[in-house]
Amino acid sequence: MSLAGIWELLRPALLFALGCAALWALLRRAILRGERKARREALYALTVFYLAALVEIIALRFGRPAARVAPQLVPLRTTLEQWRAGAWPFVYHVVGNLTWFMPLGLLLPMLRPSARWRQALLVGAGLSLLVEGYQFLFGTGAPDVDDVFLNALGTLLGYGLSRLIRRAQR
Repeated sequence: MSLAGIWELLRPALLFALGCAALWALLRRAILRGERKARREALYALTVFYLAALVEIIALRFGRPAARVAPQLVPLRTTLEQWRAGAWPFVYHVVGNLTWFMPLGLLLPMLRPSARWRQALLVGAGLSLLVEGYQFLFGTGAPDVDDVFLNALGTLLGYGLSRLIRRAQR
């Protein structure tokens, strides 16, 4: 997929996420009425924005036609096929899946400072399974076991990066 194609996928996801985050912020403001802590609420809004963009780009895919695709359940099949297809398909597949879930690993320790790497891995794998399952049920994508592995690894990389940043700040 070209960079223009990536932007065409990303643009509606960002707009959807912006709307979700704005609605979240308005609802939280109405409920909390000044009792909130600004930094924490901004972090919640950022998390809602991220999750909404992630779900839209991976599973909802507004405005794009649905097509049922059988789930790919053989580990590493897709990744190796992308490797054989060339550098760009491989980078798009691997780096793309890692990148989409790194923010989850970064946000998790900020939202829950006691979170450990195993919890981050489970949260990443669980969220990935949910969106892959949604893709299967509603025919909005190609569910793939490699995506789950790479997404969970991306969450773990984000978690590790958050810990490095925290250590550097001390």
